[in-house]
Amino acid sequence: MTDPGITTPASCKRRPTVAVIGAGIAGLTAAQELAERGFVVTVYEAEHDERNGLGAKFAGAYPPVKLGGLAASQYSTVGTHNGSHAELRPFPGRRGHPPAPGRAVPGEHGFRFFPAYYLHIWDMFQRIPVYQNTRRSDGTSHWTPTSRTVYDNVRRVVTQGATADGEPSLVFPRELPRSPAEFLSVLSQLTTFGFAPTDIATYQSRLLRYLVTSPLRRRFELQNVSAYDFFVGHDPQTGTDKYSYTAQCDKLLRQMPRVLVALDSRWGDARTNLSTNLQLYLSMDRRDNKADGVLNGPTTESWFDHWYHHLIALGVRFVHTAATRLDPPTLDLTQPPHLRPRAQITFANGTRVTADYTVVAVDAPAAEYLATALHAAGTGGTAAKLEGFTTTAPPPDGPLQPSSTRPKQWRDPYSMDELGRVPWDRFQTLCGIQYYFDTEFQLVRGHMLYVGSPWALSSVNQTGLWEKRPILDRDGHVSVLSVDIGDFNTPSPHVLDESGRAKAARDCTPDEIACEVWRQIITALAGDSGSAGQGVVPSPMWYALDRGLVMAGGPGQGQGRVVRNKTPYLVPIVGDWGNRPGTEPWNPHGTSWSFIPPEDVWLENLEQANVWQARHGGYQVHNNSVVFAGTWNKTFTRLTSMEAACESGRHAVNAILDHYIWVESGGVDRREKSPPLKWVFPYGFLDQSLSSPIRMPTPAGDYCYVFDIENREPADTRPLRNIDSDFCERSLPHPLDIVAPYPLGASALPTAPAGG
Repeated sequence: MTDPGITTPASCKRRPTVAVIGAGIAGLTAAQELAERGFVVTVYEAEHDERNGLGAKFAGAYPPVKLGGLAASQYSTVGTHNGSHAELRPFPGRRGHPPAPGRAVPGEHGFRFFPAYYLHIWDMFQRIPVYQNTRRSDGTSHWTPTSRTVYDNVRRVVTQGATADGEPSLVFPRELPRSPAEFLSVLSQLTTFGFAPTDIATYQSRLLRYLVTSPLRRRFELQNVSAYDFFVGHDPQTGTDKYSYTAQCDKLLRQMPRVLVALDSRWGDARTNLSTNLQLYLSMDRRDNKADGVLNGPTTESWFDHWYHHLIALGVRFVHTAATRLDPPTLDLTQPPHLRPRAQITFANGTRVTADYTVVAVDAPAAEYLATALHAAGTGGTAAKLEGFTTTAPPPDGPLQPSSTRPKQWRDPYSMDELGRVPWDRFQTLCGIQYYFDTEFQLVRGHMLYVGSPWALSSVNQTGLWEKRPILDRDGHVSVLSVDIGDFNTPSPHVLDESGRAKAARDCTPDEIACEVWRQIITALAGDSGSAGQGVVPSPMWYALDRGLVMAGGPGQGQGRVVRNKTPYLVPIVGDWGNRPGTEPWNPHGTSWSFIPPEDVWLENLEQANVWQARHGGYQVHNNSVVFAGTWNKTFTRLTSMEAACESGRHAVNAILDHYIWVESGGVDRREKSPPLKWVFPYGFLDQSLSSPIRMPTPAGDYCYVFDIENREPADTRPLRNIDSDFCERSLPHPLDIVAPYPLGASALPTAPAGG
């Protein structure tokens, strides 16, 4: 007889249990993937769904906890309400007597959009049915799945607007030109920004240079170079730049990343900046909903409510409580490592849970706090690297200051007085504001970039794409302009303190932020001080500021200046990737670079630091049970985003699958083979459609599909990246940076990774 192998989780006499701490995208992703593989999953979330305090339509209409984390809709009512942590505020100086909304109004941390490279999100969208509430014959209601999925709730955005200083605003298609005439038209529009032909040529040449740079060189060199320095070819030894741009183009190179995707080209590393911008550019080659999509309603209603009902159908439980600590078990070093006990979770309601596995899917400050007891007891890995990650002030001399010379200065990671005071702080304040109008106001059916706005503004008119649009008498508004604020640190001379000094957004009250953001929008559109624009566009009636910002005085969100940011945003900083907690991500397809620790280091981590990791790489399992997930972990996506959260949740599940097999095999199967099966396919084929046609199996069930952003770059440049990889391994410069021919004695073109 053949060896039947291990028992799958679903067939165990006692199915393994998983506690997921946090109901954000990372936690919900892990919950679904684990439930589908037979684990018994319970999700614990500290925040309640505020709609339950604002008049639920019927019992069970809304989840008991708030789902979605930063991506969730934020519901507000007029004035302070016990069930709402944010207020719908009257816009200062509004005219007339606008009707008050008859129900809670949805706002958001920042507008949601889904570019084509969000493959983890798109894959998940297709696996979440749209649920509808139906009535049984006895009059009771229940939720039933339809044939539609959340993917069907996505609407494509086909245009993008941008303001130009002293010129008419521009509108671009969010797809590549389809004819020479279209191409020339777009090119002529670019000159409106003051670009010279040499600017465009130089910029494109630097993008091409990045495309033919190997992931190996990107890791060892470009993670330690800023995006701006890469574009100008800065030489730190001589202090000179190899490439130059016109003054206007140079200015936009510094400003636009903040407006586009909350990146800082001066302090953000080149690898994250350029990989992200390349994917946004490649998205324009799509002709389907994946090019650039937004949901057809508020995010919670179009996505998370359906996800909740689907998870309930899969057997997932939700509990409204906060985790307060993770306690390591008492260890007996004479026990085999795979038989050692699990960590215990203590919750705010006093209950204690010891699950077979715990997925910690909370933000970085909360994860650092929860990991304190683990690290104090000697647990290494991610738990150890979390110490000081959010609570240590940034180095005074810049992000590349040696660790040995950095002073150890502690801070409150949520305090606005201590957060983001220097541009190389890895945590910054980024948030949104929504303006509500009592008349139709669309501006542009798509994204709008306010080029040159001091606070790096961008916006979208989502309600024009919603399935159920607001109704004035019911909702108190007809249209919404959702604005992202990308810079909280630049002072505006139009907002002054008592001493006459310019104030940044971080120092303003809600009304001051609302007025100044609106002034900057009008100024960008009208091309002057903004007075002309006031006679062109309607004035907002209401506004709602991101609930993550807490003001000095209550009740509710408060009225004074911003004093706390409950959602600090992790930004990529030059040289900071190695400081992130956790290990490098692992791709089950074997088409990505991964780090595998030496055998002696692996054994030391296991036996002394209570950290297990599959021998092929991937996320770590602490104290035989704890796995960390969230955007602060290392992912292929790299950028803090919904996509990174979804990807991280999948990495956590893959680590649990590997650990489960290791335990079930009696500590024999250390998961060394990668990939588990060999496939041959064209490079890039796996990552071009909605999801991979190939799933890599394990004895406990398929690995979660993981997508490497750099594998989606054009296959035409692959041979040159392979050559550069060989050069990098030999400590040679990039082939395009040297005149010498291919080194003598070098092998033929290096082969691509397995399957690629």
